[in-house]
Amino acid sequence: MIILIPCKRLSAGKSRLSPCLNDKERQTLCESLLARTVELAAGFVGPDLIRVITADPDAIAIATRYLVSTIPDPTSELNSALEHARSRLALEGLSNRSLMVLPIDLPFATRASLTAAGDNPADIVIAADESGTGTNLLLLRGGAWEFPFRFGPDSYSQHVSQAQLSGLTFVSLADWRLARDIDSPDQYFAWRGRQFPHRE
Repeated sequence: MIILIPCKRLSAGKSRLSPCLNDKERQTLCESLLARTVELAAGFVGPDLIRVITADPDAIAIATRYLVSTIPDPTSELNSALEHARSRLALEGLSNRSLMVLPIDLPFATRASLTAAGDNPADIVIAADESGTGTNLLLLRGGAWEFPFRFGPDSYSQHVSQAQLSGLTFVSLADWRLARDIDSPDQYFAWRGRQFPHRE
């Protein structure tokens, strides 16, 4: 299995958290999330089977720290970046591998949750976010290598619809560890409360 970790510029990430975090705090958060995700993925498949897709030198430095290769992101659009990365993998002769797209902002994801997704025999495995509208994890195997990426607004329903049309087997994975991301201030504070509970 190959794991693709897309990462925009760390200084521009998590802009929706601006009501509660300043620019430096958001960058620090993105750096820690990327490091955690790369470390998690490396423990799951090994660093040689991970590619971080990014144009950010700081993100490249974090990936390098974990001996993980990077693929330059020639665009600021996620789906185009993923397509570019998939083409690069095909040129490396890796199109026979299953492919997992793993965002950096899944702070509750564990090796067990990735294993559960990877062990599912379906050609396409989709994990929705808490709202049921976004896609937090996408796994493609077998004939699904060319499955079109539809990340963005309502990506979950678009991915499900595309999977139904493909004629391939697919499953919608229900796992709270993969559903909980950090996009809004409420989600951020819920996560911080989980990690650092307030005590009387």
